[in-house]
Amino acid sequence: MLKSRFSKKVYSRNARIYKMLANAKRLEILNTILDKKITVTEITKILGTRKANTSQHLMALRKFGLVKRKRVGKFIYYSIIDPGLVEPCRILKELYEEKRLGAIN
Repeated sequence: MLKSRFSKKVYSRNARIYKMLANAKRLEILNTILDKKITVTEITKILGTRKANTSQHLMALRKFGLVKRKRVGKFIYYSIIDPGLVEPCRILKELYEEKRLGAIN
């Protein structure tokens, strides 16, 4: 009898993570904070988004355990917990650029 490569628990967890990442703005935020600690105000300036909207996305990412925050004085800095989270985004970008996914365009 053939077995699944991973347990059902792993597939279920991964599906929840993919669902959280299935938002273009959240992926953009994660890539923005990938290698630095940054405030909401700085993120909004970089992305051209509204502070309230960016804060909501950061809160969702933090509650899910993908982003952490640290208060320094009166500022709150956000950073990504695991930089590997944005790796699928990079891989898809490379695949698209190589025209493997040209049919999606």
